[in-house]
Amino acid sequence: QPDRQGTNSFAFGNFPDGCEYCFNTEDYENYIPGVERITVGSTFNYQITDNIEFFSDFKYVKADITQQFQPSFLFGDIDINVADNAFIDEDLRQSLLASGQDVVSMAKFFDELGNRSADNRRETFRFVGGFKGGFELSKTPFDYEVYYVYGETNNRRKTLNDLIEGNLYAAVDSVIDPVSGEAVCRSQLDSAQGPGYEDPATVNSGGCVAYNPFGLGQASEAARDWVSADVTREDKITQEVIGGSLVTDSSELFELQGGPIDLVVGFEYREETSESITDEFTKAGFLTNAATPDSYGEYDVTEYFLEVNVPLLKDLAFANELSIDGAYRKADYSHAGNAEAWKVGAIYAPIEELRVRATYGEAIRAPNISEAFDPVSPGFARVADPCDADNITDDPDRAANCAALGIPPGFQANDNVSVDLLSGGNPDLKSEQSTSKTGGIVWQPSFVDRLSFSIDYYDIEIKDAITFVAAQDVADNCVDATGGPDAGYCSQIDRDPVTNNITLVRSGYLNAAAYNTRGLEFQASYALDVGPGELSMNLLGDRLLELELFEFQDRPDEINDEKGEVGDPELQFRFSASYKWEDLTVSWATRYVDSVVLYDVSPNGGSPEDVDISHIGSMTTHDLSATYYISDNIVVRGGIRNLFDAVPPGYTAD
Repeated sequence: QPDRQGTNSFAFGNFPDGCEYCFNTEDYENYIPGVERITVGSTFNYQITDNIEFFSDFKYVKADITQQFQPSFLFGDIDINVADNAFIDEDLRQSLLASGQDVVSMAKFFDELGNRSADNRRETFRFVGGFKGGFELSKTPFDYEVYYVYGETNNRRKTLNDLIEGNLYAAVDSVIDPVSGEAVCRSQLDSAQGPGYEDPATVNSGGCVAYNPFGLGQASEAARDWVSADVTREDKITQEVIGGSLVTDSSELFELQGGPIDLVVGFEYREETSESITDEFTKAGFLTNAATPDSYGEYDVTEYFLEVNVPLLKDLAFANELSIDGAYRKADYSHAGNAEAWKVGAIYAPIEELRVRATYGEAIRAPNISEAFDPVSPGFARVADPCDADNITDDPDRAANCAALGIPPGFQANDNVSVDLLSGGNPDLKSEQSTSKTGGIVWQPSFVDRLSFSIDYYDIEIKDAITFVAAQDVADNCVDATGGPDAGYCSQIDRDPVTNNITLVRSGYLNAAAYNTRGLEFQASYALDVGPGELSMNLLGDRLLELELFEFQDRPDEINDEKGEVGDPELQFRFSASYKWEDLTVSWATRYVDSVVLYDVSPNGGSPEDVDISHIGSMTTHDLSATYYISDNIVVRGGIRNLFDAVPPGYTAD
């Protein structure tokens, strides 16, 4: 075997010089899943009277999605009885026995079973219908709308060729039947079982077929069928909404200098359900897939809202416009209680071409069905052990706390493999709360037609944010606490008493996090006539000033600064230009993303030396597209994304 990089796992490693007999998981995966989609939709509107119009539309989408994953595998859990195994090479048998190895452990990707192919079908149906119109009471005009919405999504997820672990253990424990001279399972031959033998098979134990695990494709078809099965999960999500709104103004009663006050009132009732049904093998834990139970959750909410616009001044020498707007919403959630949200804003235009705008508001987000109602289910997680010698200096409290847990100095964790995870929803969650402030300027110069500039500042804070406490966070918080290990988090972790490796983490959802973000958004747009058509240009930009995540808001000293990390660049632009000539529109879009780093930029978080590649350079991509209207009902569209095939500089791999 050639030398490898990364030797803290017997199963994984990197071979810079290549490895002829290594198993490369990327050979069995496709990066882009295959998708076949059918979409059907229609709209029907009917003017019943001058004041009543019926409107409706529906949409149906069916998508079949196929994807390939690496084959099923077991690492080190397969025990081979050297003396009795029916398939082991005789020379190897004698060599192992001579060295005193009666039982050897085996690890394998079972590629002879085929890929764990995903065959998914998703069907979505949505209907919207209602009435809208207008009427007058006395001399006050009213516009109204009442509506009904129903949506349903059904998703069938089927994963092929998963392992039935118990059956595999029984099948690889093969012996030679002294009567027939054929390979059989020990479970099927009484004379080979010995005292205290227990059949490990979990499904159809009487039908065991001996399995040859050595080499590629040596097992018979009957044996492969007996140790494998397909995983099926069916999901159903529904949403039903009834609502209405009424719009009027104060013109009959009074008007301000800027005009009448506009008023909107309304209500909405919404009910949502989510259901997941898993096959019996998976629920029973027969497969390598996590033993996922069925789940169901639902909630309803009744909301009332009020919106108002107050035009104080208009067309004055010092105030082309001065207005105040406000909004209030009250909601009653069946699972999260009462909640209120409100907003107030103002616009001031000293002259026609310049206006200043600002808003201040508080809002809420109630927990969704998964966050509140998911049952506790087993799964898998990747955890970089904070007590590993490579990680122990990432926090000043770790070394002492890991020692208090009995972890020896220089500990090397086997953390290249997944650990077991138990997680689920939390019915005691409450709504998230946010406070937002914005302020900006819009300039539309009178000396250039169709030219506009705007810049806005935003400042958003979220508290009691609902977060899934990741397995990594549970492990870190256990040993990052000041004054000793955190008993609450450490109790959620199981370690192997011999190797000290993490074997199980328990987690779930909590109102634990907080977010702070500030930034600037700016836009410039311009349109002009060019030849027989019109050229429109638009520039959007965002400058991120702050993005802080407090994964646990009761620990304000533990700041996770995200600004400038992957996914959160400090600066990004998008420029687009479109030329429209009659029924043809050709568009060009360019996107620029500033350079980002691959390490944690938080205080005491990390440094460029922590990773092989510390940053990804700035990147610019270009898209080209065209749209042509053959008729009112027929449209042809086409385009090329990432026209010049740009890739992130310095961060590519084959």
